[in-house]
Amino acid sequence: MGWFLMNSEPGGSLSRRNVLRIAGAGMGLLAASGVLAACAPQPDGAEDGAGSGAQGADATIGLLTLALPSSLSSLDVGRESGVLNYLVAALAQESLLSVSPSGELGPGLAASWKQPDARTYVYTLRRGVVFSDGTPFTADDVVASIEAIRDPDNGSALSYAYAGVSSVRATGDLEVTIRLTAPDAMFAWTTTAGGLLVSSRAFLTRNKGKVGTAQTLLLGTGPYRITEFAADDHVLLERNDAWWGEKPAVRKIKLSFVPDAGTRLVAMKSGAVDGALGLASDEARSWESAARVTYTGDRSVVSLAFDTTKAPFDDIHVRRAFAHAADRAGMVKGLLHGKAAVADALPSPDMWGDLMPAGDVRSGYGAIPVPSFDLDAARAELARSSAKGGFTAELHYPGSGPQLGKAALALAASLKKIGITLEVKEITLEQWVSELGSGEQPLQFLWYFPVTGDPAELADPYLNAAATATNIAHYDNAAVNSALDSAKKSTDPAERGKLLMKAVQEAGPDLPYLPLWWAQSATALSKDLVLPEQGPYALIGPWATRVRRAA
Repeated sequence: MGWFLMNSEPGGSLSRRNVLRIAGAGMGLLAASGVLAACAPQPDGAEDGAGSGAQGADATIGLLTLALPSSLSSLDVGRESGVLNYLVAALAQESLLSVSPSGELGPGLAASWKQPDARTYVYTLRRGVVFSDGTPFTADDVVASIEAIRDPDNGSALSYAYAGVSSVRATGDLEVTIRLTAPDAMFAWTTTAGGLLVSSRAFLTRNKGKVGTAQTLLLGTGPYRITEFAADDHVLLERNDAWWGEKPAVRKIKLSFVPDAGTRLVAMKSGAVDGALGLASDEARSWESAARVTYTGDRSVVSLAFDTTKAPFDDIHVRRAFAHAADRAGMVKGLLHGKAAVADALPSPDMWGDLMPAGDVRSGYGAIPVPSFDLDAARAELARSSAKGGFTAELHYPGSGPQLGKAALALAASLKKIGITLEVKEITLEQWVSELGSGEQPLQFLWYFPVTGDPAELADPYLNAAATATNIAHYDNAAVNSALDSAKKSTDPAERGKLLMKAVQEAGPDLPYLPLWWAQSATALSKDLVLPEQGPYALIGPWATRVRRAA
């Protein structure tokens, strides 16, 4: 249910094509001039007070142009579940429940909801909501949207989140009831933006298999409607004045796909764009003189994932050798300039707020024996392994995550000193996502952006053997499975917290994953604009409705 990509953030991050490799100053200038022309703000009409003359925090913003670090091939998050896909889709489509910037569950298209028993969720919908094409929003549209996700013919990437659903029914004009086959303490989060974006039955039926293309776009009830999508270039959005919420200050949005970091910065300095989302921390520092840059801990995690069923990574000593060879603190300090924290587990400590006191989380994580950076210890572990003579392995990273590539190269340099050759290769984000869990690569990066405030979002899919679609390490530990299964059924937060911590602690010494860091997201806006409420989930949902002119 989370976002695999970068960024972003949620992101998923989350970011679509290879980062451009521009060789030579002449080519660089030509590429930059072409992108700047494509990104240049268009004249705004004066009827909404648009343009540079508008002053004050409440002034209408005629056109907001932002650069994104990679492109999209589809607007449909079920077909392409990346951070940037959600950044676009969540402006046009809404979910039953919402997630606040700080991570609280709240109303969305459902004005309220209740859970009469452990397996039943009842949602009461808002009155008077319409889709951006003017048609009324109904309970049947919610049913149709979930049915489309569950339909195997659609091949939705979100279908796993509804595997435990036994029925979805409209039980009233403004009521939807979802029944589960068994209790699932995480299910309430499934009906937020990370797991459900609602469209109309008529639209989904008419465009089955074609939703999210340049021809069909998306239909939703959100604050914006998508008016144009050019894959690998841009998305245009326009304010939906029929939206049930407060009218946003931004009237039109242009999201331009600008993969090259240098070109993005030139576009900002020239005024061709108003900012950028999803800046890597090493890139973001160079924006600070030209823009208002905000760093936010987004609870995302970067980790190595070892296929524990395939040689040589089925050998714990090999995994320990990798762990000792990874200078995680050096990566955070040197590559990320301190804009991250060394990770001890997959879920960030900040995700335990409702389940366990912060002090207990710290002590719980402190008990996880993550190997320290020590090349002598790495050599000793390799000597104890079935691959004591060394070996060659590949590690791929998505072009939208250059910081992952730098970390991989740093790791490769350390591994070379102990007799392991690590071949690092940049691939497209589409290729990288398709490789996750495919079994093609026994060593992978896991790059995950949570969309809920619950540690089970990371613990259960990646550590539970029953989660075959997401457990990319193919990890199977009976004690861990039991703790996670019990946590899923529990309705007591304190008990759930203890069970989830037990699972994380039990899995730690086995090293199915080597957590590297918990990251921060960087957002840059021109200094006359602000985006309030920059919490870890600030970009989950209709983020552009909060953009304002600086006072």
